[in-house]
Amino acid sequence: MYFDSGTTKLVLPVNPEEIEVKYAQANEKYEVLKLGQVVIPTHVELRSFSFECELPAKPPIYTETPNYFISPDEYLKIFRAWQGYKKPMWFIASNGIGEDISTKVLIESMTIIERAGEEGDKFVTFQLIEYQEFAKRQDVVIKEKVTIAQKANASSQASNPKKPTTYMVQSGDTLWGIAKRFYGNGAKYTTIYDANKDKVKNPNLIRVGQVINIP
Repeated sequence: MYFDSGTTKLVLPVNPEEIEVKYAQANEKYEVLKLGQVVIPTHVELRSFSFECELPAKPPIYTETPNYFISPDEYLKIFRAWQGYKKPMWFIASNGIGEDISTKVLIESMTIIERAGEEGDKFVTFQLIEYQEFAKRQDVVIKEKVTIAQKANASSQASNPKKPTTYMVQSGDTLWGIAKRFYGNGAKYTTIYDANKDKVKNPNLIRVGQVINIP
């Protein structure tokens, strides 16, 4: 079992007897009138790992690092530094029996215990949380692309202004009715009247067959 920060590979001197892997489902609870409490699943939480390992003060016979020895204090110094960097590291564990673990993690906590009769040895309980990349940069790029597309569309509309529509007045038409037909709001009849003052002297009087502009 070892950790790899990208610049430092740190093998634990003694493998833990067991690793607890936690899988959890996040849920939200609601009180519904006449139904009582209901639960709505929201998302699957990140995995967490916990285990206890021994950091011996002297090289034991059963060590996983027979070619070199690091003191418990040096191990803890490295782990605390990694916590301070606030960056994930690879956590690799394999025993050839169960499911192998190979994932990026953050060290949530370390609990250090010194036991009587084992002078200098330290026992550390690790709480690790799986690390998941946050695609913030990708979101920014997408937003920039949308903004550029919007600007291009606005520029196209500016260079190609919409031509006004014309309409021939039919029997029974009023400017109010025409505005409602084209704009969905009869109150906008003044927009049509303002665009046709050269031919419509009174907004309440329009002639059948008269061609008016719809801006």
